[in-house]
Amino acid sequence: MHTIPKTNHIFSFAPDLKSVMTVESGAEIVFETYDCYRGQLTEPSKNKIHALQGVNPATGPVAVKGAMPGDTLKVTVISIDLEETGIMYLRPGAGALHKYVQEPEVKTFRVADGLIQFNERHVFPIRKMIGVIGVAPKTEDIPTYSPGNHGGNMDTKEITEGAIVYLPVSVAGAQLAIGDVHALMGDGEVAVCGLEIGSRVRVKVEVLKQQHFHTPVVEDSTNFYVIASAATLDEACQSAVESMFTFLQERLPEYEANEIVCIMGLRGDLRVSQIVNPLRTAKFVMPKEGFEVTFAK
Repeated sequence: MHTIPKTNHIFSFAPDLKSVMTVESGAEIVFETYDCYRGQLTEPSKNKIHALQGVNPATGPVAVKGAMPGDTLKVTVISIDLEETGIMYLRPGAGALHKYVQEPEVKTFRVADGLIQFNERHVFPIRKMIGVIGVAPKTEDIPTYSPGNHGGNMDTKEITEGAIVYLPVSVAGAQLAIGDVHALMGDGEVAVCGLEIGSRVRVKVEVLKQQHFHTPVVEDSTNFYVIASAATLDEACQSAVESMFTFLQERLPEYEANEIVCIMGLRGDLRVSQIVNPLRTAKFVMPKEGFEVTFAK
């Protein structure tokens, strides 16, 4: 078992990242992660704008031996262990509900026994998820607060315990980094944050040689999710739909194009992951039931 301390982190996915560790394909790794505010917000406050330095860190990167451009890095999320306090930072002008936030506020919530203590009357069940998971892109530096074909800040709530994330490898070693964990977050991330929290994320990494898809794919026990990010939500949605069509066409050669369109229209769902990052992120969801579809072709 390998452990990466949260003090080893990046603020940008870049082609020339220097790994903090190199592991074999098949290795298990624990990524210790800061919350997205890098531990700079610890107490509730009102009417105060905080000058934060270095936000949305991603722990890593870790190189995986044998990963080369044209391969896929398969990342299985084994467990997510959370700290005991989650944080939300609301501020005027930020998020889809920005016009309703009249004053900045930091809220803290206790997280224990699988529950979030929202107030004296209400508790919410946690739903752990990883906001940032990605690898080095091919040609440009991409901040950890933005998503893309490399993964990054996809803020997709289905990336949770038991999920598998398939990331296209663009540089030798892939260079995996993980951060921005949430105890709970709804689709859209409309408050510009989920319940931000520090964590320990345990994953298994495997290199799928000469297997490639151009954008991240997530798999759980019941569904495949194709993730797409773009400058507008319309573009992200269109990209997610077309990418799922390509994903299925490559894996269901016995079906004609019109049949795949019908299958997607009848059984698939187009959903929104987030609308608050520099790029918007959409996902197209297809149930696995009834189809012998795997990521590897």
